[in-house]
Amino acid sequence: MRDILGDSTLVDGFSKVLVAGTTPNGLFGVKVHSIHFKHLGMSVDGTWNNSHRAMLRGGLIGGPMHQLLRSRLPNLLPQAAAYELLWARFSSLRSHATAFAFLRSRLPDLRVIWLRRKNMVARAVSDFRARKTGIWYQPLSKGDAVPVEQVDEFDLAEIHNLYCLGGFQQELLQQFFREQAISPHCVVYEELVADYESTVRGVLGFLGVNSQETVIPQPRSLKQSDAISEEWEERYRKLSAEAGI
Repeated sequence: MRDILGDSTLVDGFSKVLVAGTTPNGLFGVKVHSIHFKHLGMSVDGTWNNSHRAMLRGGLIGGPMHQLLRSRLPNLLPQAAAYELLWARFSSLRSHATAFAFLRSRLPDLRVIWLRRKNMVARAVSDFRARKTGIWYQPLSKGDAVPVEQVDEFDLAEIHNLYCLGGFQQELLQQFFREQAISPHCVVYEELVADYESTVRGVLGFLGVNSQETVIPQPRSLKQSDAISEEWEERYRKLSAEAGI
């Protein structure tokens, strides 16, 4: 990204990114997480400052929000009330709206695809393992699967924290879609895994691409969940039920 932008910021050099990322059929696509969207909005409206940089450097895990989620909030408030409080305290709707307006002004035919998961416990387990190993993506090398580094320490509190956080992030996106009158094309992760080609063709149809004339290549990354992931999901469900969380 830095090679593409040179001395430009993402905002000033956005046209460079479009040129670099647009495919021959004229389509440009990018994957963003909620936090990326927030930081883009803060850059556009000039509210990105040293305090935000310090907050980013400190990270979520181990910070005040993490401690609140882990030690107090899930037991003190009903889930809906917890989400409402976190939305008011820790998110910036203005930044999200600013980022969306910025993108829409430069991409007049902007379309939104929302990739989500039904199994939020499995998502939390995968998130936990990725944070511990530092492995978020594994490309397939000549079709050979590379085993994921093992994480032996199951941590109920950390996985529960990530489960709560995942739910909050999903609520945040849904509220943002409603307030911006966005009707995203929803791709469910479990359906993508079960029927990759048909799901991708559905996305192409949403984008107005004739999918019947398009060859869908196989995924280029390794699915990282394994028997340990399944075992930990079962352990989390059992222990969290016993703990009343």
